[in-house]
Amino acid sequence: LSIHLPKPAGVSIRNILKEHFGPGFVLYYWQSTDAWGQVLSEVPDEATCVHGHYQADQLTGFFPEARLITWVRDPVERVVSSYYHRLRDPDPQHPVCHELHSKKLSVTEYAALPLVRNEMTRYFGSKKPEDFYFIGIVEEFDRSLVAMARLLDIAEAPLRRDNFNPEKPAGRYDLDAAIRREIWGANEQDADLYADCVRLWNKAMERFA
Repeated sequence: LSIHLPKPAGVSIRNILKEHFGPGFVLYYWQSTDAWGQVLSEVPDEATCVHGHYQADQLTGFFPEARLITWVRDPVERVVSSYYHRLRDPDPQHPVCHELHSKKLSVTEYAALPLVRNEMTRYFGSKKPEDFYFIGIVEEFDRSLVAMARLLDIAEAPLRRDNFNPEKPAGRYDLDAAIRREIWGANEQDADLYADCVRLWNKAMERFA
């Protein structure tokens, strides 16, 4: 079960998993589709990988033996990336996107919206980082991708960087320190979750040194 949190490299991971799992790959977003885009009425029992925007608890009851994987990102960088993504690719049906464009929100106003704050924590649901088989760190993208491939026995392939912001400079977004603090403060739960994930990632990386 691959949980695609918004804006931590989920499209890149989706494409890698789709290539690896092939016919058993299922997308689970606003609707379920198979590896060829055919709409499904439900996730089939024979699915080998389900990837999408869903809370971690949502499918574990149907697939109790499944391994959970996801990727996380520095909460400020994730929120800012989400802000710019929705600016350049608006979805008028999404309430957050509609509010962003109709009110012409600044990045800090966007970060304060209830559906934006602590979004990673909501996706984790009742699960803790320790409940996951693998958690990748976007800030350590290349090393995390190698580790994920080894753990899932995915054949080596060129690193993918799909759906990245084409206007983003290398490294972190160039933000005023006060703005960065404000966004961080609006996402304290995500900040704590991210710190826990990084701690576990650093420990796990000792196996891949």
